[in-house]
Amino acid sequence: MNPTPLATWCAVLTLLLVGMAVTTDLMWRRIPNFLTLPALASAVFIRLMFQGWGGLGLAFVGALVAPLLLWAMHGGKGIGMGDLKLAAALGAILGPLLAVVTVLLSAVAGGLLAITWMLRSGGQLHQLLDTLLIGLPFSKKQDADITSDSIKSRTTKPMPYGLAIGVGSLTTLAVCWWTGHENWFLSFVGITANL
Repeated sequence: MNPTPLATWCAVLTLLLVGMAVTTDLMWRRIPNFLTLPALASAVFIRLMFQGWGGLGLAFVGALVAPLLLWAMHGGKGIGMGDLKLAAALGAILGPLLAVVTVLLSAVAGGLLAITWMLRSGGQLHQLLDTLLIGLPFSKKQDADITSDSIKSRTTKPMPYGLAIGVGSLTTLAVCWWTGHENWFLSFVGITANL
């Protein structure tokens, strides 16, 4: 594939934003404004430069669609403002169609992350398996050295959903680059469109 300058700028901006956002979310469970807001402004500027007023519209629609869909999929619960701002910035960068795909893939990645999060020591699934499988690898005997304070601190930490958003956006970007066009998802689900 021979990428356009717009596609190259969007890919670079996505990689930088996702890399820094995932790092801060894993380390501090925060996605700060000093990452998301400049990325959103840069996406708007880049789209305006390369696509004119139509690109500006695409950036704004993407920045609106991605966080609204993410918020709706979670019922407004368990999703932080940093996650919503990250989704808005990625929506502006990728445009509305790829923003929807990113949020859907992020939901799949988030589900897998939630399962592993609950399986960690002190998590809900770990405790359930401890109860059901006494004497097997999930037994409390292996966790005898873990204090109740450390378990409590692990269970109260929020899940780093920025990681799921990062996986969803990078997967979307990789498939887009591999197929050579943004409409790959529409053709995958059997819809033909010239967007």
